[in-house]
Amino acid sequence: MSVYQKALALPVTIFDLLEARDEALRLIADARTLTKKASDSLSRHGSFLMPHCALLPGSESDVRRELDASMWRRAFDLIGFKQLMDAQAVEEFEKSLSPNPPEFKEGTIRATFIDLRLGADNMFRRGVFNVFRYLSDDYRTNAREPFRIGRKIVMGFMVRASFRKGHCINYGRSADRLNDIDRVFMTLDKKHFQPRTLESAMNMAFEEGQIFESEYYKAKAFKNGNLHLEFKRADLLEKVNEEIAVFYQEGAIPDARNA
Repeated sequence: MSVYQKALALPVTIFDLLEARDEALRLIADARTLTKKASDSLSRHGSFLMPHCALLPGSESDVRRELDASMWRRAFDLIGFKQLMDAQAVEEFEKSLSPNPPEFKEGTIRATFIDLRLGADNMFRRGVFNVFRYLSDDYRTNAREPFRIGRKIVMGFMVRASFRKGHCINYGRSADRLNDIDRVFMTLDKKHFQPRTLESAMNMAFEEGQIFESEYYKAKAFKNGNLHLEFKRADLLEKVNEEIAVFYQEGAIPDARNA
C-alpha cells in the first residue's frame, strides 16, 4: 500500500457525519410536520393566516440533495483526500454533486472511499502531470526524459498589476496552477497543505516589489505577466519528476515519436 493510500484510512468522524446527517433530516421532517399542523390550525379561522416566513421553502428532496452535497464536501475535507486532487479532479468532484449527489449513506461512503483508495496513486500522478505539463516547453525537448521539470521555470500570464501597489498573482486558473504546485510539493514532503497560502505569501512580497523566497520556492514577478519560479528543494523536485516518469511510462501519455 502506498503512502497516498495509507493517508486515506476512513476516520471515525465520517460516521459522526452520517449520524448527524440522518438526525438533521429527521428533525427537518419533524419541523415540516409541525409547520403543516400550525398551518392547518390557522386555516380553520381564515385564509392566509399562516406567516409566510414560517414555511419551509424547499422540498424534502431539495433538502436531502443540498445536505448530501455538503456532507460529501465535508467528508473529503476530513479524510484529507483533497490534498491528492488537482484542480481538474476537484472540478470533476464538484460536478458529481450537481444536480443529484450520491446519497450520503454508509454503503455509498464505503464504496466511494474504497474506490478512491485504490485509485489514489494514479489520480495523484495524473494530477502531478497536469500541474506541470504546461509550465515550460523546455522540459519536453529531452528525448530520453521528455517530461522532466527543471529547477527553474517561467510561467506566463501569471502576474497582473495589484489594485493597491506592485503586482500580484492573477485570478482564476493562474492562481489555481500555483495552488496545485504547492499542493504537490507539500504532499510529497508529507506536510499538511493549506490552500492559497503560497499565493497570499507571494502577493505580500510582490506588492512591495520584492522577490519571494521560502523553504520551497524562490519567485520573481515581471511586468509582462511572467512569473519566474525556482524550486529550492532538489529532493522534492526529483520526486515530482519520478511521478511524471511513472505516469509517462505507464502509457498515459502518447509518445510523439510513435504518433
